[in-house]
Amino acid sequence: MVSKGIEINYMFQPVLMRMALWNLFVSATVLVISVIVANAFMTISIFIGMIIALINLAILAKTVKSGFLFRPDKAQRFVMKRYYMRLIATILIISILVSKNLADPLGLIIGFAVTMMTTLSATVYISKRETA
Repeated sequence: MVSKGIEINYMFQPVLMRMALWNLFVSATVLVISVIVANAFMTISIFIGMIIALINLAILAKTVKSGFLFRPDKAQRFVMKRYYMRLIATILIISILVSKNLADPLGLIIGFAVTMMTTLSATVYISKRETA
C-alpha cells in the first residue's frame, strides 16, 4: 500500500513543480505591480492572501495524497472532513485579520484569487499539454 503512495507522489511531482513555478512568477508580478500602484497596507494584505491560499493548496494536496491510502468509502469521509476543517480554519484566520484591521479585505481577496486562478489555469494548461 505504501508503494502506491510513493508512485503517486513521484507521478505528480513534476506537475506540482511546474504549477509552483508558475504561481511564483505570477505572484511576484502581482506583488511588484501592487508595490507600484497601491499602498503598503494593501500590498501586505495581497501577500497575506497569497500565503493563505498557498497554505490551503499545500494542505489540500497533502490531504488528497493521503486519501489514496484509504478504501474509497473511507477516503471520501477523510477528504471531506479535512476539507471542512481547512475551510473553517481559513474563515477564522481571515475573520481575525479583518476584524483586528491587520489586513485589507480587498487585498486578501486579490491575493487569494491570484493564487487560486493561477493554479487553476496552470492545471488546465498542463493537463491539455500532457494529453496532447
